[in-house]
Amino acid sequence: MRKILYLYGILFILFAIAFIQISSAENTTDTSYERTVSLAPSITETIYAINGQDKLIGVTIFCNYPEGAKSKTKIGGYTTPSIETMVLLDPDLVFAHDLTDPDDIVLLRNANITVVVINASATIDGIYYKIRTIAKYLGKAHDGENLITSMEERIEKIKKIKSELIFSSPTVAQIAWTDPLWVTGRETFIQSIIETAGGTNVYSDVYRWQPVSAETLITRDPDIIIAPVGNSHDVYNDIFFSYKFKNLKAVKNNDVYKIAEDIIARDSPRITDALESVMGMFISHQYNHIPKYCLNNNDCTSGNCDFSIHICFKLNSESCVFDKECISSYCENGICKEKFSEKISNDTPGNSGVGGNYGRGGTSLVKYVYTDGENKPVNMEKMSFPPEIFNFSEIFGLKQTINLGGNFKDAEITINVKNKTRKFKLDENGATTLTIPDYGSAEITISKSDFKNWTKTINVYVGTLNITKIRGEKYGDEFKFKVTTKDGSLVKDAKVEVYGKTLMTDANGIVKTTIKTMQAGLESSTSLENYKGSSISFDVQAIGKLNIEVPEKVKQGETITITVTNENKNPVLNAKVTINGIGHTTDADGKIEYNVTTISLTLKTEKEGYIASEVI
Repeated sequence: MRKILYLYGILFILFAIAFIQISSAENTTDTSYERTVSLAPSITETIYAINGQDKLIGVTIFCNYPEGAKSKTKIGGYTTPSIETMVLLDPDLVFAHDLTDPDDIVLLRNANITVVVINASATIDGIYYKIRTIAKYLGKAHDGENLITSMEERIEKIKKIKSELIFSSPTVAQIAWTDPLWVTGRETFIQSIIETAGGTNVYSDVYRWQPVSAETLITRDPDIIIAPVGNSHDVYNDIFFSYKFKNLKAVKNNDVYKIAEDIIARDSPRITDALESVMGMFISHQYNHIPKYCLNNNDCTSGNCDFSIHICFKLNSESCVFDKECISSYCENGICKEKFSEKISNDTPGNSGVGGNYGRGGTSLVKYVYTDGENKPVNMEKMSFPPEIFNFSEIFGLKQTINLGGNFKDAEITINVKNKTRKFKLDENGATTLTIPDYGSAEITISKSDFKNWTKTINVYVGTLNITKIRGEKYGDEFKFKVTTKDGSLVKDAKVEVYGKTLMTDANGIVKTTIKTMQAGLESSTSLENYKGSSISFDVQAIGKLNIEVPEKVKQGETITITVTNENKNPVLNAKVTINGIGHTTDADGKIEYNVTTISLTLKTEKEGYIASEVI
């Protein structure tokens, strides 16, 4: 679990977070800090990217990029930094993050160290804001703006590639962890990456990062799975070689794609690298792996990996089916990366053209990109149906009347559900009534002469499920949930997912479970075959906060009584008390007898389900 928190910054509220967050807008001083400590790898990467590394004196053990960060003094883990080590470094500024213990922040500020809390970025714009904040405090505002401009230029290039080459909208799942299965949802910079590249996140109904059941991945069956690989975990192998996932489209079609975990997991300036990688995945998927996606040159059977979009291209010296008309210096499997009509070929026989950047124009009226399965050029200038032509995102019931307008009369609509296919032809007004063969995931294809086929996958439902929490507030409570249909009918045998557990509703639509965690925004979701599921977010609060009672004056050599109580002053049994690094456990009266052997004491008490406290 700790590794998942490190990788993705999940916003668990493990302690009472009550501290002041400082943003660049709040920093009105002209002070430029000279001795800085970073408590997150993404912050460290940002400092290096704005040329602020000379001011960086301490980093976490996870700060491994760029190479220079490895030689900086290590101050501990992402959520377990050593306050003593940081104080000894004598910094004037510490960049903390959402999961930094509030008590650690208080200790640092009590040592007259400025602490700036950098929130996890939920969007690409949020990363720009993060860069500007860090740059302002380090006196690197100009470098920060130059970095943002460079990132914006790369992203605009990616958007141009998307507009020229990507005409589908693949469904995508980004798997953060596999045991248990954690996925990336909405309000994350990773969803921004997927959407910018032209995809749709199948877990956009999930808040940030959450655990889900394997069944949800099987049911949603994305076109593409983004799988991080690295020193900590290999999601790719866990998904691609898993028996339970063998029937996923992405597995069967070889559309499970590797990406370095540090790149996809960090909201740092390397988000542009992540975006270029995801664009390569989408291109490879759309054109049936010709050309294919590559993480590095080792993934290419011949030629090199073009790291601007992570696609394998053969070198210009290798044979190319259309080499006399190819204006790119690369081709893959004998197919030109980009090809123009014979007008160019006739005017400049044998010319293999100029360099291979996407988006370069020509005098041809017809542009071809890649090929179909028979090595024939695909004319990308065919007319396209407007994206909004079939504006249903879901259908309830097995009958649906549509009207696309007279411009599309005689167009044919094909519906395929569970291998059952029906075809319908639009009348002279562009209208028809669809009788859908079954409930489930329906592939809708609209075809018409001189138009590229338009395909969309939508869900056909019987109805909608609603889930409500009717009991449970704190750690250790029994939580009770009820599932009903939209009209209020109770639903039996509906599946309910709560914090990695899978439960089934009884005849009254009820499930019960004891939850032992403290978390804000915990999700509970419900599903049932042929119904549209739903989810709710709720908070699980702490039982209370622990207090440490210790005599005000303590002499070395005497035995003192330390008492741990809750907010109501009641003693707490079996609370763990750490005294100068050594653990003790309270008795039935919440007490510990301790012989003082040092001139100072640092005490911290904690117990599962409670908010910890500390006394120095």
